[in-house]
Amino acid sequence: MRFPVVIELRRSRLLLCVLVAVHVLAALGVCLAGWSGALFWVAPGALVFLLLSAIYAGNDLRRYPQTLWLYADGTLGLVFAGMPQPLSAALRPGVLALPWICVFSWRLLEDAPANGMPRRGALTLLPDSADANALRRLRLWLRLKETEIRM
Repeated sequence: MRFPVVIELRRSRLLLCVLVAVHVLAALGVCLAGWSGALFWVAPGALVFLLLSAIYAGNDLRRYPQTLWLYADGTLGLVFAGMPQPLSAALRPGVLALPWICVFSWRLLEDAPANGMPRRGALTLLPDSADANALRRLRLWLRLKETEIRM
């Protein structure tokens, strides 16, 4: 593999559909639950909590990186909207790299940028998030780096 590997990311429609479906099912469950008179006040609170959860998930999807840079030394570059250069980040333990999903968490190696980017985060990539060949390289890189993190 030649480094750095640059992976252009797309927003996953599949992930968005799954998030919407889960929130709708949870709201239906709250609405259809047989609440007793003593617990009837819980339903509006649960619906408000679900609404806030959906808003938070939507905001998290907006802070999605546009490009990943994979380096040979195990660091990761994240390019967000409006940033000319990648931010250096390190993988955190707990990588999941399967053919149908990649989930990993990261933390920035430098000070947080002024525009409010988080110091750490997680990234979920589904098959429609990037090119199939690029995701294959990412899975290989993640598996190699995960074994180095464990040692």
